[in-house]
Amino acid sequence: MSMSVARRQLLVFSAACLVIFSYLLVSLFYTLPSNALSSRHSKGARQYFNTVTPQVWAFFTKNPEGIQIGFYGRGGQGKNLLRTPQGNPSNLFGLDRTQRAQGPEIAYLEAGVTNWSECSGTVERCLARAAAMPAAKAENRSPVPTICGDSFITQETVVPWSYRDLVTYDRRVTKIAHLDVSCP
Repeated sequence: MSMSVARRQLLVFSAACLVIFSYLLVSLFYTLPSNALSSRHSKGARQYFNTVTPQVWAFFTKNPEGIQIGFYGRGGQGKNLLRTPQGNPSNLFGLDRTQRAQGPEIAYLEAGVTNWSECSGTVERCLARAAAMPAAKAENRSPVPTICGDSFITQETVVPWSYRDLVTYDRRVTKIAHLDVSCP
């Protein structure tokens, strides 16, 4: 008797897996670019699957052309205080995980900024302009502080790939704030 219950449970489990797997395969088929069997402009199944189960990387990643946050130190052209990318030799090719703590630290510092000023230009130009402004006090409560002292936080947009050959810079600052960050 217990053998038939186990067999029935296996059959139900197998049927459920088959239904779910089939649904995912069909949704993948309809959300891929146009092909001979399914046009991008068709209604019905394509529209349904693109709405209910979209197969896009945007679910997992941030828009690369969106606003990026930058942190720069005082002096010259402004030393970049971000410790990215992770594979840099300064991060021991990914073994040093200190830079992974910068995301929450920067988010916390950014949330407290109230003295944003508009700036439309390169990092160097905006840093020079912001250096003349008084620094707002900020406290860095991160257990692993990487940003301390006189610094500048920026909101930047990346130059779109299609325009990369038309300009000499790769980022354009839209907002900047001068901060005096105290660390424990």
